[in-house]
Amino acid sequence: MPRQTLTDRDHDLLFGDDALEPGDAVVHFEHGLARYDGEEECDLGDAHQTLTTFVYRNGGKMMLPAEEGHDFWRFGAPADTLTLDRLKSDDWVRRRDEMIVELRQSADRMVELDRARKAAKASALVPDAKALAAFADGFGHEPTEDQERAIAAVLEDLGRQTPMDRLLVGDVGFGKTEVGLRAAAAAALSGHQVVLAAPTTVLARQHYTSFAARFEGTGVSVAELSRLTGADDRRAVLDGLASGEIGVVIGTQTLLDDALSFDALALVIIDEEQRFGEEQKDKLRHLASGVHVLSMTATPIPRSLAAAEVGLVDVSVVATAPKSRKPVETRLGVLDEDTMLAAIARETARDGQCYLVCPRIAGVERMEALLKERKVDFSYVVAHGQMTDEDMADAMLRFMAGEVDVLLSTSIIESGLDNGRANTMIVWNAERFGLSQLHQLRGRIGRSQLPAHMLLMTDMDTDDDSDAAARLNAFSRMSEIGAGFRIARKDRDIRGFGALDGTEQSGQMSRLGIGLYRHVLKNHVEAIDG
Repeated sequence: MPRQTLTDRDHDLLFGDDALEPGDAVVHFEHGLARYDGEEECDLGDAHQTLTTFVYRNGGKMMLPAEEGHDFWRFGAPADTLTLDRLKSDDWVRRRDEMIVELRQSADRMVELDRARKAAKASALVPDAKALAAFADGFGHEPTEDQERAIAAVLEDLGRQTPMDRLLVGDVGFGKTEVGLRAAAAAALSGHQVVLAAPTTVLARQHYTSFAARFEGTGVSVAELSRLTGADDRRAVLDGLASGEIGVVIGTQTLLDDALSFDALALVIIDEEQRFGEEQKDKLRHLASGVHVLSMTATPIPRSLAAAEVGLVDVSVVATAPKSRKPVETRLGVLDEDTMLAAIARETARDGQCYLVCPRIAGVERMEALLKERKVDFSYVVAHGQMTDEDMADAMLRFMAGEVDVLLSTSIIESGLDNGRANTMIVWNAERFGLSQLHQLRGRIGRSQLPAHMLLMTDMDTDDDSDAAARLNAFSRMSEIGAGFRIARKDRDIRGFGALDGTEQSGQMSRLGIGLYRHVLKNHVEAIDG
């Protein structure tokens, strides 16, 4: 089967680069890491040439004809944050060649795994058309164009006897879960079993609730398996999976327990795949022989993107916003208790709920003390990582059920929570969060018809030239629907692509840069494929 490549549109969404500007870091294949200083048109006798200027460490400077994408590539960070190479030094060539060898070895291993997958035998999942159509009717919304394309691609994959390996990338709140539901229905309604793995107990509970409601009346039994599952219920779930009585099981890392066995497992769905380690994902992929795998994420890890670009994993991109989705008004403000409390009062006055997010557990504790001192008239619960799973899940589920007005937490709420009544978020000390974190947090609100508001509060000068100020200003400007792809690309410029087949997220990338990494990888995989 030939490798599927990304469409131009999806490639631009995932990898699109802004034009190079003076001050950007670039990597010249022969001369190494430099600062790009623009181009000059020069007349050399009868010849007219465009010369590119590269500036190196200790004032080294070179002007020569050079073409981006052929002679030099974007590194993926501002030059002033890096240690540039010395001009005419052998260090670069040695380092480059070592990294290219390692990268090619990584690619070789990934290609071997991909070939083994394609040679394996999977169950072709072809449900009754009427039963699947009835299930689809339960959505209650008109699917977006991207959702329809993704669903069609997944159903086509599942209908083959080659195991599916598809990555579903979609901005927060753009409807990835519905694609997962349709995939689960295709498997379960054709008599097979489904595993859905989520990174947290709260997200697993949320998925369990929505999946159980959608499968009601279909004859498919849906179960939950996490640390919240009691001993008796756990034994019943294990027995039901082994006998085939349970068609869909939703859980956390608990699904990796060796005690689990399945009667007819055919599909594994990994939600928020970036939150699982490579070893965990590998175990999920091998829960049974020849299973189909659907991975879902709003912020794909560099390894997954690199594999997608060279066709080692198929990709569907959901970038069309639901019609009801509205931009979240995002404002910068100074740290001020009265402003914070006024924002909460405005939200609760319209019968809404608020997220109040602090970067550290100590900050949550100080904020809780402040709320007690101010004797606030709204109800709230606290959630952070030092609480037990049971207590943290109980707090978050009470908020999701509408029992309290405010959820005071760390960034643990950044993934998965879907509460249409929560339409205000206040982020205290916002400068301490990264771009992707802020975007994930913003995705928790704006999920109803009401206008949503995000207030980023900081005690720093947002007009200075610090990285944190630039990050906050850029984020507040990127508030349009679908900005997640731009934010993810900008964030990836900092994090890099990493080793293709390992858990390392910054290995070869930190030495080669984004552009040269992708160039070497693509050329090598194309050479392997002949």
